[in-house]
Amino acid sequence: MRAEDRDHLVAEYQRLDHELIAAAVSEIITRVNQQRPPASAVGEPGLIRREGLRKRGHKPVRELISQARNAVLALKPCFMMSPLAVSQYLPPDLEFDVVIFDEASQVTPGDAINCIYRGRALITAGDDRQLPPTSFFERVVEEDETEEPDTEVRDYQSILELSKACGAFENLGLRWHYRSRHEALIAFSNHAFYGGRLVTFPSANAESPDLGIELLPVDGIYRRGAGRDNPLEAVAVAERVVHHFTTRPGLSLGVVAFSVAQADAIEEAVDRALAERPDLERFRDDDRLSGFFVKNLEAVQGDERDVIIFSIGYGFDEFGKITGNFGALNRPKGWRRLNVAITRARQRVEVVSSIRAGDIPETGNESVRNLVAYLDYAERGLPALALEFADQHRDTDSPFEDAVLETIRSWGYRATPQVGAAGYRIDIGVRHPGYPGEVYALGVECDGAMYHSSPSARDRDRLREQILTGLGWTLHRIWGTAWYRHRVREEERLRAAIEAAVAGRVEGRLTRPAPERPAVRREAVQQSATPAWNRPYEKAHLDPLPAWVSVLEHDMAPALERLVTVEGPVHLAVVHQRLRDAWHIGRVGTQIKAAIASAIRRAPVSWDGTFLAIPGRPVTVARGPGDGVSRSVDRIADDELGFALVSLVTDGGTVAEPDLKTAAARVFGWARRGPDIDARLTAVLAGLVDAGQLARSADGRLSAREVGH
Repeated sequence: MRAEDRDHLVAEYQRLDHELIAAAVSEIITRVNQQRPPASAVGEPGLIRREGLRKRGHKPVRELISQARNAVLALKPCFMMSPLAVSQYLPPDLEFDVVIFDEASQVTPGDAINCIYRGRALITAGDDRQLPPTSFFERVVEEDETEEPDTEVRDYQSILELSKACGAFENLGLRWHYRSRHEALIAFSNHAFYGGRLVTFPSANAESPDLGIELLPVDGIYRRGAGRDNPLEAVAVAERVVHHFTTRPGLSLGVVAFSVAQADAIEEAVDRALAERPDLERFRDDDRLSGFFVKNLEAVQGDERDVIIFSIGYGFDEFGKITGNFGALNRPKGWRRLNVAITRARQRVEVVSSIRAGDIPETGNESVRNLVAYLDYAERGLPALALEFADQHRDTDSPFEDAVLETIRSWGYRATPQVGAAGYRIDIGVRHPGYPGEVYALGVECDGAMYHSSPSARDRDRLREQILTGLGWTLHRIWGTAWYRHRVREEERLRAAIEAAVAGRVEGRLTRPAPERPAVRREAVQQSATPAWNRPYEKAHLDPLPAWVSVLEHDMAPALERLVTVEGPVHLAVVHQRLRDAWHIGRVGTQIKAAIASAIRRAPVSWDGTFLAIPGRPVTVARGPGDGVSRSVDRIADDELGFALVSLVTDGGTVAEPDLKTAAARVFGWARRGPDIDARLTAVLAGLVDAGQLARSADGRLSAREVGH
């Protein structure tokens, strides 16, 4: 293929793949709208409507959901709740198709079991290398003043660990890392905690004061005997907060401290600093997803901000001594707390510390050793991890890439092969001449080993490009066959791409990937008070009988078939009345009745002695007054009454029998429910229950076992 043809094919695939996402959203909306219950005044929808109109005296949520469970699940098929809220608000027998736990590493089996038994399938999602369930928020014991407070925190087994260990569930590891907008932010955790298994993506901004990780040393003193905090370090953190809001007002900020005491000290220092800068108070909002926060390690999992300031707090005490006690970090697997703290940032981490890696005494504690390694990494960068990062250490993957690299360098541009610390690497990065050590102007992708390593077209030709574009890359792809067959033309395309990238905008190229959310138009629901299965009665209009034709000699079978087709199931007395009116019969005597009975036997209709119907045609509508017709209960067939009752219960979810009979009376236009109506409906309901179409609960409420329409 020519390069243009291959590029067009990829672009067409990307367009169609985005349309699939929009189609999936549309399909979900359509399905949910289809199962929405009608605006019924009876049963569960009626109960919800009445509760919504009340000003006071509402039912408790748990009781309302219990009584209106079918309508509630039809309206809201997906519930998002904490395990505690599930116990508080949901009746114990409410079931779901799937139960999903997010952040399952922080949920104990005891807290999870009340949700698990409600589902037919279970999915646990989480990271067992981050914070486990702890007793931090429930601790009530008094702490020994000789111990660090955080060491009293106990860790528990999580539902994620239990489900992985039991061997009953399939395990799907998600390897692509999306949060970090600079590879340095995740490189340490990937190397130390994930064994290099995460696939990370390089940023086009190699060096920037607003990206990556930096150690900011402070000459602070850890007050071991008094407040167990570090006031000087807290002041330094507050200064960095002011600096951030002054120089990076468009980026969100969070502060993470090792201990509660240090978090409190930082809060006080920030209050004092912002009191002198009232113009920055607007940045202190309570937005859960992007607002400024100061939290300790135990409370920060799940949060993310553009910039994170990490305060170590611990250090040399008033006597110039330092110990290996770092609170909860010293507990078994305490390194998971460190992993949480250092992976909250999207663009930058500033480590404010009163100690450096060499100040911490040697210890056998694995978690403390990880802290030492992280401080070293924050100070020295990727060389501390022994990862190859310098240009001269990289080799291309193929002679094809060698040829492209040599061509770019022959034009005077600095080009680096295999850009990236780990995971995914850009084949060739072209340095920006105006920012030679900071920014890559263009990323050149060749269809070599890295391209073919992806098992799916979506990963290879859309998702990776979307992520890299969000990380500031301008990409240009060269296809191997095109390079060798049309070398001159491909070199011209490459040079034009480099020149355009160099001439383009450099600042502000780093963005978050746009979420895959198609536009959804919302419209008010137009619901009729009359359900679709309830229609006005329609009379059959028969052709008049010529004056010279005798009724007794006329073949009535065609007229009967037409009449029953329109009005069936129809009472025999109604048939007599229609024929009288159409053919001007004065009185339906014995001879005419016999002639009609004979015609019924010849016509393609069924007759049980009272009602006529079309054989094999089910009842699909319940007919109220209309076309000048208002029927009494004895003129309506059991099938039609039964259909109305089942439809009302289906729409209402569960319905009390008196309410159901009242609603049925409204359907057929009866102003009041007399003894004859009540007795007939009772008999029909008993037949429906015996036939299994309706079920009666212990409290007498009726529900539909099968959809009646």
